[in-house]
Amino acid sequence: MKRVLVVDDDPDILEVFQMALESERYEVLPLLSPRYIFKNIKDFEPDLIILDIMLNGMDGRIVFKELKSNPDTENIPVILASARYDETYIHSQQYHPDAYLEKPFEVARLLQEVKTLT
Repeated sequence: MKRVLVVDDDPDILEVFQMALESERYEVLPLLSPRYIFKNIKDFEPDLIILDIMLNGMDGRIVFKELKSNPDTENIPVILASARYDETYIHSQQYHPDAYLEKPFEVARLLQEVKTLT
């Protein structure tokens, strides 16, 4: 079973991610904060990470850069998600996600991106 780590500070959005992914038989670890993301990655060993950009008190882009700069996590695919930024902006940054979801997103698109990356 493929594992997906999802980080979003909105419990309702986190629940949508979890329900959609579990319906497709993914094992999901939902996190409301990236505070202990590296410990959770080590323990859970995800095949994919879905990371919100606008997190309460934290910037998901910084977390993303840390993931891609760390040899232990650099090869884990990451989908960035945001209601604030568009895909053009995301791809203009130094580090590029494996996929991008603009919120609100269609569940079918989420599942297709996850399937492609896992």
